[in-house]
Amino acid sequence: MINTISERHLDILDILISDYIASAMPVGSRVIAKKYPGHLSPATVRNVMSDLTEMGLLKQPHISAGRVPTCAGMRMYVDALLKRRELSEQEMGAIRERCAGDEHEIGSILSRTSKMLARVSHYVGLVVTPGANRVIFKQIQFMPLSVNRILGIFVSRDGLVQNRLIEISEDLSYTELDRIANYCNNFLMGLTLEEALAKVERELQAEYVDYDRLLKKAMVFSKMVLSGVPDGDVVIDGQFQLLDLPEFSESEKFRNMVRELDEKRKVLKLLERVHKSEGVKIFVGTNSDLETETENIDSFGVIGAPYHKDGKVIGTLGVIGPIRMDYSRVVPIVDFTAKVLGDILES
Repeated sequence: MINTISERHLDILDILISDYIASAMPVGSRVIAKKYPGHLSPATVRNVMSDLTEMGLLKQPHISAGRVPTCAGMRMYVDALLKRRELSEQEMGAIRERCAGDEHEIGSILSRTSKMLARVSHYVGLVVTPGANRVIFKQIQFMPLSVNRILGIFVSRDGLVQNRLIEISEDLSYTELDRIANYCNNFLMGLTLEEALAKVERELQAEYVDYDRLLKKAMVFSKMVLSGVPDGDVVIDGQFQLLDLPEFSESEKFRNMVRELDEKRKVLKLLERVHKSEGVKIFVGTNSDLETETENIDSFGVIGAPYHKDGKVIGTLGVIGPIRMDYSRVVPIVDFTAKVLGDILES
């Protein structure tokens, strides 16, 4: 469609959407006429706006109101008109500092990153943790806590740490727990979490395991710990910032939006598509392909980017906001944060 639209029509669409992003209000012809470079009468602008409405790029909420962009209009703006703003050195430094922190465990790093995205963008920050097919087994440890209770600690090659409290029927000495851990580490080293769980399941079906008391416990304990490691979980921060936006000032709309975010399966499905692309990917309204599952999809946009370790994509991060969010400001934030997170994980 872009090739069939005149430059004047694109300029007016650009001015209208830029004003709508800033104000969240329908935009009238007089406002556009004042901002148009050169001279255009409000009547001429109205004619162009009528054309854009017929093309499905604008809509009129009320008869007496101005126009607002449709999902198709926002998609065209993002694809053809968006002017990406460059981050300043100060902004990049602030992002690095907020992501780094003092805790080097991957869960803490991802949590800080989600919080940083929310604070800097003023929308909702999202970070998807590595899935079971991307988490590589490094080691497992078992520590006695009290009578009949031990703590299992899983550590991935990327630094993901997961603890699991295990109830046991008999006391085990430090030496026995070390032997159990050594069994697991020698048996599962270098496997993905998915492969490790499958291998443990196969061993538990083998008859010879029943004849070795500690080996049986090693398989049972490792299964309990590994099954508790999050598989592609979503770390979300900043939901309540949506209350500051006109679109979500009504409590019912806000509750609906938070309910959608709580359906992490939907968010995971959306951001999983980012794995298949390089760099930033933008989803606008029904462009997300989740309209069959999500009633409120027309209300928001998503900006996502993959983050890497050792040259491989291990997760995604992004920002969710209203469909009129300031893409020119948020796209470079998401893009740079993905690079910073990758650098932190590499180090």
